[in-house]
Amino acid sequence: MPTSAASTEILSILRHVTANKQDKAAARLATIDRHVRDAEAAISSRSGVTDSSSLEADVRMLLTTVRKAFAGSLDVQVNGRGAVGGANTTAYQGIISGWQERTMRLEDRLDAIERMLWEAKYSSGFSNSATLAWRDELLSYLYQGQRRMVYTTLFGHLTNEWAEFRFGELSKAKLTPNQKTLKASEDDKASPVIVGRKEMHEQREIWERHVTNERRTDTNRIVEFLDQLFHSGPQHEDTSGEEPTDLRAVLLRKIRSSISTACKREIMVTKEVVTDAIRGVLSSDQLTSEKRRALLDISNKDNVLSEIADILSIDTHLDSIRRWSWGDNPITVQMRKAINGKYRVYLDLDLLDAILIQCIGQSISVNIRNALASAWHPDVLHVWQQGPDEARTAAMQAQIKDFTLRKTKDSVHDLRQSIYQNIFYTVGLPAHSGDADDAYDDSSSAGDGPKLTDLENGSPSKFSLRTDILRICSAEMAVQKLVHGQFCILQSDFEWFGPSLPHSTLIAIMKYFRFPSELVHLVEQFLSMRMKFEEDGKDGPVLTRKTGIPVSFQLTEGISELLLFTLDFAVNQRTGGSYLYRNHDDLWFWGQPEKCSVAWQTIRDFTDVMGLQLNKEKTASAHSMDEANPRYAPVDQAILNRLPAGKLKWGFLLFTPDEWKWVPNMPAIKEHMNELRFQLKSRTAVMAHVQAYNAYIQNFLPSSFGQVVTGLGDSHAITVLQALQYAQQCLYGGGDASSVENPAESANVAQHVRKMIQARFGSLRKYDVPDCFLYMDVDSGGLGLANPVPAFAQFVHLAKDDEYADDGDMAPMAKAMYNVKKELSDSYRADGKAFAEKFHAKRQKNRLGQRRRAAHLSASESSVDTDVAVDEAQTAKSTETAQFMSFSEYVATSEEHSRAVRDLYTTMFDPPAVDGDRPRADSERWALAVFHTELEELFGGGIAEDEFLSLGLYRTLAEEKVRWDTEQPSL
Repeated sequence: MPTSAASTEILSILRHVTANKQDKAAARLATIDRHVRDAEAAISSRSGVTDSSSLEADVRMLLTTVRKAFAGSLDVQVNGRGAVGGANTTAYQGIISGWQERTMRLEDRLDAIERMLWEAKYSSGFSNSATLAWRDELLSYLYQGQRRMVYTTLFGHLTNEWAEFRFGELSKAKLTPNQKTLKASEDDKASPVIVGRKEMHEQREIWERHVTNERRTDTNRIVEFLDQLFHSGPQHEDTSGEEPTDLRAVLLRKIRSSISTACKREIMVTKEVVTDAIRGVLSSDQLTSEKRRALLDISNKDNVLSEIADILSIDTHLDSIRRWSWGDNPITVQMRKAINGKYRVYLDLDLLDAILIQCIGQSISVNIRNALASAWHPDVLHVWQQGPDEARTAAMQAQIKDFTLRKTKDSVHDLRQSIYQNIFYTVGLPAHSGDADDAYDDSSSAGDGPKLTDLENGSPSKFSLRTDILRICSAEMAVQKLVHGQFCILQSDFEWFGPSLPHSTLIAIMKYFRFPSELVHLVEQFLSMRMKFEEDGKDGPVLTRKTGIPVSFQLTEGISELLLFTLDFAVNQRTGGSYLYRNHDDLWFWGQPEKCSVAWQTIRDFTDVMGLQLNKEKTASAHSMDEANPRYAPVDQAILNRLPAGKLKWGFLLFTPDEWKWVPNMPAIKEHMNELRFQLKSRTAVMAHVQAYNAYIQNFLPSSFGQVVTGLGDSHAITVLQALQYAQQCLYGGGDASSVENPAESANVAQHVRKMIQARFGSLRKYDVPDCFLYMDVDSGGLGLANPVPAFAQFVHLAKDDEYADDGDMAPMAKAMYNVKKELSDSYRADGKAFAEKFHAKRQKNRLGQRRRAAHLSASESSVDTDVAVDEAQTAKSTETAQFMSFSEYVATSEEHSRAVRDLYTTMFDPPAVDGDRPRADSERWALAVFHTELEELFGGGIAEDEFLSLGLYRTLAEEKVRWDTEQPSL
């Protein structure tokens, strides 16, 4: 559960605690600085003197100084080579191999040096080198202790600076737009006045145009479209022996019955259900910080949760739902900029209304998901599949041994259906009431990015759905290139889907699938809300919603998913069994051009009937050809002409049909980096800058290149690394294309943060900020800068020298293609041999039958017998000339029977093995592996002293989600 947003009161308390820590840290640093100066002065006074007595005096002086400097902390661990650790050091033991074996207490090490120094006086031939080594070791202990306190106090300075910055944000947030303008004008008549960004005003104008103008659809056309979809299906024999049954009609009855029955049941509202609803409200990020804090406070009070559960148990009855409506006051709304650059309008609801709507929305969405799950019930499962071609199946069975069994176990067809059913189908709907997520927040996660979904055996993930689509697309492309020599991709989405969705369409869908009238009424009332923009002030205009659904409400998202299910099903039926891959309203379809053409027409028909519009900027198709492939067959140009024009884009990738691969879209990267640079300019505090940078770089940027899988090509990882380098140059190199395209440019986030630190705190002392301080995690006293490079670099294939190269050194995709061709060739020979043996046995049987028949024939036999003999002779002749299919024909049918092609498919959507089979490291392990030596030499293993770190204040500041600026200076 998220924690509360930082308020001025909480920050004030924590800053007081931090100030106390800072005073103590400063005193400790001053003490160590004094000891270091005294030690350096004493040693400097004997500069050039290297006799044993002088060196012995230096060591004895340093032993005393180190004991004073580390008074009270002589239990810290050292490694006997001048590396003094600390509390953080213990966290690294076991992560850095061998550390624990070399460490000892500092006090024990000092005692050991003192004893060895005494023994040296009586050891004959004892050189000064050992004494010099001890002197250097003791000096390093002093320097490391000093350095640890320097960066501990720096961490405190940076945290205090961030708190000051946050205070400014909170003060600014309390001002109305008029007050902001007035204050800016009073503070400095010549300074820019803060106004909303032009793009925000433009998007708000479009949003208002959609929402305040009613868009009506023809309900009769919608019903007709759905009737044709569900009543014109394939006829299948009922096992009971009755008349053939239309499986589409059976499916419709199942869905309707499930929805109607489930939605009429009483919602059992318990404390757990209320808690789940609160989680859903919080994850939707609708509320203001004040209301979020109140809701979080409620979520931790069992007695309040019980009271709310009692109230909602009454309010969720259908009779109560029938009477529900908004109050007299308009709902406050505000525009926010998302990390992907889009603006969205969020509602700030009354808390009880928010919980009630979420509670009902969760229940309805779960009911819809359960109803749609009936589409895969064994009774209707075959409705998703293309009707079997009995003649073709018989022909394949005659050619390939165990064809039916292999088609079920080994085929790409079977795997494709399994993945669609388990990973993509209804993933946008919650499986249970507690299945809340943040569908529209791209920066909420602070980990190492979304994890790869196990497409074969795992559970679906809404967070990784976008990436999963790209993974499946890359697998399909590899198989289609091999099998057919060509591949077609279609992409589209609905323009302003949420704000432009006609209410009449949603209501028609609800009625068609037999939702109770009370819930239909609730949705009508919910959608017909009165709104007022927060930035317009109390006298701003009141708007009435007449079209569209609000963002991040499970109630309307669930019903819109039901609407889009009808599109999924329509595409499947019209294309004869192919699947539409969808991330809400982001649509993808691929395969052979003929089916893509049918799918595109289906999407257009659906769009027209439902009163939607397609986004021209995101609508495109591509056709890749391998004309050298013997199975390539030219496509009628008229079919290709029916597909939409445009360039296929996925995140920061651009599809190049001629090369059959995705490449970085450099103009798009530069555009986003320009926006990020604008956002970072307002983050004047170092840690605020790092937080905003991490929010963008840690997850959004790398996920926009797709996670590395074999099917994206052997060069994908290196091209992404080059693109990430380009992004750094765009961000910190000034944005001028002429200056950022030179890879020799050194501008990067590390260099920039170092400059920020020196500019703000250089007057206190000179900071030679090491890399480990920048990239190590905050618990270690570092800044925790995100670095997406290792996630891609680990997959770069480093070929061995030619003299050591072998087949095992092939790049992953090249190796996979080599293997599948070899295995297809081997299986072709095996199946051909099995066919020949079967053919030989059948021929022998036919010859034996002919001899027996000839022995019993006589001149007096009937003409019927003569006709039978003629038929058998013709059959024998055809058997004599029967041949096994060609290799090209064999490969053309391999999706239906080849285990090798299935293995290729799975290999393409999985990541390649990392170089040398190393484990894939997370950010913390990567940082430890890279900076271990630097950490040990400079700090002794830990950057800061735990007792002085202001982690409480830091974590409170870090809990607040990054809000992207929607204002800009305008002269």
